[in-house]
Amino acid sequence: MMAPKARMGPTKSKVRAPKKHTTGEDLMATLAKLETAIEEIQHRNASKLSFEEHYRYAYNLVLHKQGHTLYNSVANLISSHLESQTIERIVPKFPPTLDQSGASSQGNFSAASAAQVFLDAVKDVWDDHMASMSKLRDVFKYMDKVYTGSSNLPSIWDLGLSLFFHHVILYSTKEKGKGVAAPTASTSRASAARAPPRPRATNDPSTVAFQLMHTLLNVIRIERQGEVVSRHSIHGAIEILCELTDEGAVPLPVVASNGTGSGTPVLSGGSSSANGGRGGPVLGDKDLPNGLSPYRTAWEQAFLGQSADFYREESARSLIENDCPTFLRNISRRLVEERERSIAYLGATTEPLLVALLEKTLISNHLASILDHQASGLATLVQDNRIEELKMIYTLFGRVSGGHAALRISISKWIVDIGKQVNNGLKVIPDEPRAQADEMNEANPNAAKDKAKAKAKEASGAVVNAKTKAALGWVQNVLDLKDKFDRILRDAFAGDKVLEKSIIEAFALFVNDNDSSPEYISLYIDDNLKKGLKGKTEDEVDDVLNKTIALFRYLTEKDRFEKYYNTHLAKRLIASKSVSDDAERNMLAKFKIEAGAAFTQAAEGMMKDVKISEDTLAEFKRYTARQVDEPPFSLEPIICGSNVWHYNHKEPTCILPQILRDGIKYYEKFYNQKHSGRKLTFRSDLGNVDVKTKFNARSHELNVSTHGMVILSLFEGLDDDEKLSYSQISSSTGIVATELRRQLQSLACGKHKILLKHPKGREVGDKDEFSFNADFTSPMAKIKVQLVISKVETPEERRDTDDKVEEARNIQCEAAIVRIMKGRKEAQYGEVVQECIKQLEARFKPQPVMIKKAIERLITKEYLERGDNDRKLLRYLA
Repeated sequence: MMAPKARMGPTKSKVRAPKKHTTGEDLMATLAKLETAIEEIQHRNASKLSFEEHYRYAYNLVLHKQGHTLYNSVANLISSHLESQTIERIVPKFPPTLDQSGASSQGNFSAASAAQVFLDAVKDVWDDHMASMSKLRDVFKYMDKVYTGSSNLPSIWDLGLSLFFHHVILYSTKEKGKGVAAPTASTSRASAARAPPRPRATNDPSTVAFQLMHTLLNVIRIERQGEVVSRHSIHGAIEILCELTDEGAVPLPVVASNGTGSGTPVLSGGSSSANGGRGGPVLGDKDLPNGLSPYRTAWEQAFLGQSADFYREESARSLIENDCPTFLRNISRRLVEERERSIAYLGATTEPLLVALLEKTLISNHLASILDHQASGLATLVQDNRIEELKMIYTLFGRVSGGHAALRISISKWIVDIGKQVNNGLKVIPDEPRAQADEMNEANPNAAKDKAKAKAKEASGAVVNAKTKAALGWVQNVLDLKDKFDRILRDAFAGDKVLEKSIIEAFALFVNDNDSSPEYISLYIDDNLKKGLKGKTEDEVDDVLNKTIALFRYLTEKDRFEKYYNTHLAKRLIASKSVSDDAERNMLAKFKIEAGAAFTQAAEGMMKDVKISEDTLAEFKRYTARQVDEPPFSLEPIICGSNVWHYNHKEPTCILPQILRDGIKYYEKFYNQKHSGRKLTFRSDLGNVDVKTKFNARSHELNVSTHGMVILSLFEGLDDDEKLSYSQISSSTGIVATELRRQLQSLACGKHKILLKHPKGREVGDKDEFSFNADFTSPMAKIKVQLVISKVETPEERRDTDDKVEEARNIQCEAAIVRIMKGRKEAQYGEVVQECIKQLEARFKPQPVMIKKAIERLITKEYLERGDNDRKLLRYLA
């Protein structure tokens, strides 16, 4: 046997407190004390209450499984209090004369005042309720922690919000008993939810919800009409709608179990008769904090609908009553006002919706009306350089989808339309300097004389006729139009790249629609590089050149422009009329950047020839100084290589005087000693001569063309009254008829009448006679007889140019095809066409027919062959 184990040390005994037994009477007494305290809190008498004492009361009730009783008691007290507050403080303040639509028949001032009183009343009840609920939340914190969460019931705070929604917002002044019957103990929550719904509270004028929602809409409408309203009152009311949760038009009862989760439903919120069958506070199928507020479900949509109607009517009326700039300013003002309104009192979710609505109603719906307005639309604003209004259009249109696209289309259309007028020679840009483009009015002799005098004062070396003025005027008009849109694009359209592309495309469209645009642009550059840049600074010169380069970019037929530019450059170089070599080289540098080195190759070759000619002339002068026999006259030739100078290689017919022939032979002797194997061809149609001529009054040194000098030499030795007929002059000089008439017009019909024409007139006829004008006088010792020329090509010259351009294009097209096929060896016909267009579009856009003919020529020349089985297959033959 084992002996029992002895205890070591003293033993400890646990003393338990006797179990407290609380009777039902004690719990009801505690509940009564809490109910009294709740009423005191609701009447703002909480200062005399003990928080610790009443917290303990609630704690004990929950501890003894009376949470359901306490919860329903609190709900009943809050419901009764809110309903009494609504009846006493809110209903008497309903705004008068508010009909079913929510519109007020009062004047705006009276309606705004009544609205403020009503909104302030609702806000006061809300503030008192929130103050009470803040204290009740603290008192019943233990119940929220232990009971409400586990029973899937709203917290005391959320319960207060729900009860406010149903007993204040949804309160109706109609006769009771017409609502949905309250569920009984045998009614399930699902069956209650399926009960036929009554009309939405916002559609019932007897409800606080209707009065509140429509009062807010009405007072905002009044503010939009320019009246001063209380934004503080509006903000307070909207804040209430945002804080609450919209739990549906048919309220559901809050069901609190008896603690087991399966007890008998207890209806909160006072008696059924008192509540009109509305039932008590709502416990929705969703968590209250996550539900949508009445602001979102009801008022916001109503507000947006009213806003759409208001601004739809206002915008339609404003477009009729105002011009477009005023309409645009109204839109901008309204957008600012609504932005301020959103910040002042609207919910955070409303601003983007309101902005989108305004943009659609005020802008999107009126894009065409604004742009196409007959009196003050886009065309007028652009024409009048209304930068601020155009900037407003760009900014506002940028807010809506398709706005800038519509603006681009309208801008492009305006440019093309106005470009057609420019092409027709119309002066379309007012109050801006430009070259004249009208023919001299021969029907008005006085005006014709005045214009003739004005032309005589021009510094150019030739008389610019009407066609030339029209050409220069066309370019100036295009530049003026471009300057206009450069400024609009920079100052009004924020340099928008997409819009800039549309503007460029529109300019290119009408510029290329003018078949003469390459020639006209070249003439404009020619005019500026001869005389237009004198007296200008380096920056001003660069600005002019950059503007012309911008026009050059518009051209699709850059090869045609190259032909004209080289022709005009050659004339400037031969006549020494370039304002400076630096300006010429600067222009060529810009062309090289734009079109490549091949584009300027011929022009650079011409300038190189001129420089070499200057060096050769210096050698020629040293050569003549060493010779015993001197040349018959001072000769300063320019040696032009036939490979780069774009002139007809056919030598012009002219019977030169002996003195000229002797001088040419003298120079040829010198040149042949320096260069062997070269042939010099004297171009009498390009040079000029200084001739000393004696008149009765005095002698003058005349600068005339070589052909002019040949004609004047015929009158040497003749009596003053002796005449030569047109036919005699023609047979003696051998000059072709068109050139001869032009030379005689310059000598007999220009400003300086060296010859006299019989009979008088501006045109030279086959039967006219000419005599030397010995009585000619002029204050100047040196006189330049300006040649009557048209810088613009004649139809015959244009046909010749077209033929040369076409010939050059055919050669370039063949070369491009050979390059393509040499690299690919084999290619389909369509691929060759597309690649050829791609390679040549920098100079011109070849038509498929041209490429087809080039391919046929290359097949004939045995550069290419077609496939045996596939005729669209091309092969390169090495």
